[in-house]
Amino acid sequence: MKTGMIVGLLLILLVGWIISAQRRLTAMDENIKNAMGQIGVQLFSRYEATIALLELLQPHGEELRKTERWLQEKRRTVTAETEPADVAEQGALLSEAQRILLEAVEHCPAVQENKNCRNYLNALDSYGKMLQTSTLIYNDTVSKFNQSIRPFPMNVAARLLHFQKKAYLEMR
Repeated sequence: MKTGMIVGLLLILLVGWIISAQRRLTAMDENIKNAMGQIGVQLFSRYEATIALLELLQPHGEELRKTERWLQEKRRTVTAETEPADVAEQGALLSEAQRILLEAVEHCPAVQENKNCRNYLNALDSYGKMLQTSTLIYNDTVSKFNQSIRPFPMNVAARLLHFQKKAYLEMR
């Protein structure tokens, strides 16, 4: 009878610990998804500013019209479920479009004087900085999650509950 009670108490403690671990890991996983969602917001804003600037500058070259079509074609929405490699690809597309834009602005003094153009360029710079910050927050959150599932006994709970190591986001 005493052995049965001890085993029962141990099972209750084990189940309680697994539930606690599951809640902790779920909360950390949600933080990762929230951070990725924030990156999606920053990328969306950066896309919108880039496309608006491309439209503003279209009269100054066919290259810019082609760049806008190319960017619209390659654009993908970033959500909380998006993989880091896909986000990095979207960031690279935006960086390439911005490189083309900056070259066009550099070669056209009339455009440099345009107040709207300067405002869009400032917005692009701001969104780029916010994206960098969001990327740092995402990677920090992933780092904390990955560190928490490595030591024993949390690694056992993570395997039982199907939590796996998350990938970092490497933006160029």
